[in-house]
Amino acid sequence: MKKHTNKTTYLFVSFSIIAVILCVFLLTGCIGSKPPKYVVGKVNNDDVTKESIYGISGNEINNARKNMIVVKGQGISKVIADMVMIDIAVMTEKPSSADSVSENSKSTQNVITAIKTLDNNDIQIETRGFNLQPLYNYIENKPPVIYAYRTITSLLVKTSKIEKIGDIISVAIEAGANDVSSIAYDLSDESKKKAKSDTLALAVKDANLKADAVASALAAEIMEIYSVNETGTSYPTPIYRTLEKEALDATGAERVIPPNLIPQEIEITAEIEVTYFFK
Repeated sequence: MKKHTNKTTYLFVSFSIIAVILCVFLLTGCIGSKPPKYVVGKVNNDDVTKESIYGISGNEINNARKNMIVVKGQGISKVIADMVMIDIAVMTEKPSSADSVSENSKSTQNVITAIKTLDNNDIQIETRGFNLQPLYNYIENKPPVIYAYRTITSLLVKTSKIEKIGDIISVAIEAGANDVSSIAYDLSDESKKKAKSDTLALAVKDANLKADAVASALAAEIMEIYSVNETGTSYPTPIYRTLEKEALDATGAERVIPPNLIPQEIEITAEIEVTYFFK
């Protein structure tokens, strides 16, 4: 009986050892060997490795970072506006709401027609707002009384023909517009794209100059660029300019003299961050 027990124990231990060996081989085959570290560049034929989940050593990380210069570059461009937007309004007051709206519609159409005669292809006109409101007379100890109705139609006129600003304002007033409150200068989409590219190029040059200055002070030599990040590009909102009332007053005048308006510059800024390797 004892002999049988020893034999059983021996067989159990043997099978257990074989099972453990098989598990080790199977797991190794499933998991595979550890992948190599990710190589991002070379300096003097030595691999410069990036920190990874595969356990790059602290010394390697520190050595790589010791050979880095990080600088920020800024570019600023000033571009003459090639798009203008003009706020034009037509206001009418009549005793009845129907008369007020009808009169306003006629005057607004006259203004649109007059503006389009200047350049129907290049000038865009859109309605920004329409408002009808009663006007009240307030008498002490009596309820307010409506004495008229005011109708206001607001138009937004856009054009890339900057030289036509004065003429647009002039013909609009002659045709019945009685409020030209402001104009806004802006850049067209094409100009914005070009300005951004040019400004980013200036930011890169600025970063290179700064990196060269730092490397020179350290008696080091820049080998290559590790990374470049665009940290921000900004366009200002359209630049609004309030017009002088005296320049737009057409009362009693047969012909409105176009105001002399000079386009303004739009400033674009771009910022980047560049990391360089040096030796």
